[in-house]
Amino acid sequence: MAFSKHHGSEIVGMVTVLPATVEDNLSLELLSKEEREALVNHTGIRFRRIASQDTTIRDLFETAISRLLKKLDWDLDQIDVLICVTQTPTMVIPSVANRLHGDLKLSSNTMCFDMISGCSGFVYGLNSVYSILSGLGNTARAILCCGDISTQLIDKNDKSVRPIFSDAATAIAVEYNKDNKSLISYFNLQSEGSGQHAIEIPSGNCQTMQLNGIDVFGYSVKLVPQNIQQLLDFSSHSIVYPDLFAFHQANKLINESIKRKLEIPDEKVPYSISEFGNTASASIPLTLSLVWDDCKKHSNQIVVAGFGVGFSVASALLPFQPKFCDIVQDY
Repeated sequence: MAFSKHHGSEIVGMVTVLPATVEDNLSLELLSKEEREALVNHTGIRFRRIASQDTTIRDLFETAISRLLKKLDWDLDQIDVLICVTQTPTMVIPSVANRLHGDLKLSSNTMCFDMISGCSGFVYGLNSVYSILSGLGNTARAILCCGDISTQLIDKNDKSVRPIFSDAATAIAVEYNKDNKSLISYFNLQSEGSGQHAIEIPSGNCQTMQLNGIDVFGYSVKLVPQNIQQLLDFSSHSIVYPDLFAFHQANKLINESIKRKLEIPDEKVPYSISEFGNTASASIPLTLSLVWDDCKKHSNQIVVAGFGVGFSVASALLPFQPKFCDIVQDY
């Protein structure tokens, strides 16, 4: 098992950027009226955000980072690490992180790289950030960017894919303090390669996303509850310990099934999927940001769980009391 335990790191702020254009699944001409109503009822997805064709993930990340830095009042030379988690870079090389480094004029001492990951990418990226910061000294700072412009990977006539995916990007600020012994985070990162074809863009002439909904449901409902229970066992906590469970927003049926298997109360499982759809690696921080004003007074220890492309599954138990969780909806 790929378990890890980290001390001293915490999320101190998040900014999520959403395109202004909204598509309503109940008005989607691709589907009949009956199909639209059944889809919304089944998946829980009513609205999705659509980026313009000339918008890149780099644009969304840069907007999120700029707002994040302004609110935190961080100096550029104080950022030790910049990691970008995305599946939709516009160029093969250089990395999105290095291009942002140049755009933002970060210090030459800033470590930059990309991670190609989808719906589990927030948890994988956060584990990487926490690991790196713990080796950098007494105090260190990082920015983790997560998100995709998934709608640019979709055949707009594909009834199984178009009504699901949405565009978003989040920038997450992380600080490390070696002397803060109360900050303890646990991670469980797993892969199940037999599910590699559940969500994919096949080689050849087809350059659009293909999704096998039955496989995605089967792998998610089987693997995610196991992964979370193993995480809690590793941390020596029970299922009642976390204040909140933020799941990747795959669809309502999957997430409700996971919740029931783990016997988690409804009030501990927030959703953003109705309003924003499946936003890939940005879905967990977006969900947390959407409910943060309501739950920040009584939430501290949370479980986050991402799952999808790969087939990849990852969860974490971590303290969560950032200074702010902003959503910019008019990019």
